[in-house]
Amino acid sequence: MLALAVAAIASAAWLAVRARHWNDELAIVSPLARMPALAIDPHTPRLARRVVMIVIDGLGIDESHLPYLDELRARGAATTAHVPYPTISRPNYVTLLSGVPPADSGVRANRVRIPVTLDTVLDRARAAGMRVATASDYGMLPALFVRGASSLSAVRWTDDNQPVPPASWPVDVAERSDSLAELGPVIARLAASDAALITALVLDVDRAGHAHGVGAEYRAAARDTDAMLRAAFARVDLSRDAVIVTADHGHVVPGGHGGIEREVSNVPVVLAGAGVVPHATAGDARSIDIAPTVAALLGVPSPGHAEGRALVELLALSPADAARRASADQIRGAIVREVVAAARIDRPDVVQLALVAIGLVLAALLAFALRAAIAISPRSLAGAIGIPAMVVALGAMTRWRFSPSYVPSLPRVELIGGISALLAIAVQVVASYIAIRRAPDRRVRGNGIAFVGLASSLATVAAVRAWYAPPFIAVPPPFWFVAVPAIELGAATACIAIAITLAIARR
Repeated sequence: MLALAVAAIASAAWLAVRARHWNDELAIVSPLARMPALAIDPHTPRLARRVVMIVIDGLGIDESHLPYLDELRARGAATTAHVPYPTISRPNYVTLLSGVPPADSGVRANRVRIPVTLDTVLDRARAAGMRVATASDYGMLPALFVRGASSLSAVRWTDDNQPVPPASWPVDVAERSDSLAELGPVIARLAASDAALITALVLDVDRAGHAHGVGAEYRAAARDTDAMLRAAFARVDLSRDAVIVTADHGHVVPGGHGGIEREVSNVPVVLAGAGVVPHATAGDARSIDIAPTVAALLGVPSPGHAEGRALVELLALSPADAARRASADQIRGAIVREVVAAARIDRPDVVQLALVAIGLVLAALLAFALRAAIAISPRSLAGAIGIPAMVVALGAMTRWRFSPSYVPSLPRVELIGGISALLAIAVQVVASYIAIRRAPDRRVRGNGIAFVGLASSLATVAAVRAWYAPPFIAVPPPFWFVAVPAIELGAATACIAIAITLAIARR
């Protein structure tokens, strides 16, 4: 009994840690990291003196029809871009600047610990001798691409937002504001500088979406952002400069993103100014196409790892120039996709699955050999309630839509998950108590409940982890994206309940 109790407590701690670090495990070093950047120069003309690219975090296509954005649409061109899964912010910041989707960039969650060693449109502009600037009311986009550092946490920064050598990043000027109101003047000042490429991240819409869902507060934040852009672009000379406004993802109505729902996977792309064909349309646009399109406006090669293409149908290129740009993107994209396809793993770990089966057989033999001390009966299934209880809690948290889009923000997840875990433990302990209270030998019955609970919980986790075995070269689909940590938390709660049951059985 003591051995079972120790095993239950140790398993609970191990499973809880694994569940908490699930998102960290999803991150990998991109298979493109060792591939030289294929910066194929199509030698097309520079269309714009300057490109100002604005990323409005969390703005979905349905909520993007705002007064100033609609004026830009009327003056320039607009399309809807598909956001690659998972539709999470930092993975798609990387996508927007590099043209590489999260599945292949290795960035699949918001926690980023190591620099992303992918070529970006920032790098291409600087390689052509252009100055690059960035601004944000949250964090710096190019900080994801710091060079010369083994981890982002190890980078030291100067007072003017520059990494301390030997670390560097692909921008010349980086500015951070504390609010949306302060960000507008910063963008305006950068747009009047000698920077040829300016990227800016605006977070207020996403904050409102997470806090309140897609409602009055969300739409107010979108209108405030729209008004900020009107003021920031007031002195942008659209006869010489181009602006692009887009987003990293949208929000489902309750507030959230990460899955493959239409409302989170479709974002606006609005282009106006020099080099943009008014009222042009683009079919099948994707977020991975934004960086190559910015590169085309500046007349530089597309990022060397990009899988997307320049949206040449929106740009004022001659047929010959458009064909050369499209051909260069097609050649590079085919090579890049071949590299990531060769690295992708989307099959279960057969050896680990076989070990799970062998482990269950050995557990059954052990239970038979110890049948004098371990009584296994249908009542022993009371020890296996933890995982189903946690799955029910997961269903309640996600409104029975098993997708990361419907998982609440992290503080609410921890609160609701903690409450759900306590309820699951209580249910299992009560069921186990009912099963042992009238047993001739409560210890023997309790051992049986503990044995079945531990075996079933650990076997379930091991089987799921074998099916989705790290490294996660292929991103688990939305259901399993949330189910894997939920199953591990369920198994952890079952193990805690088992330890409590064994304590009760001793009395």
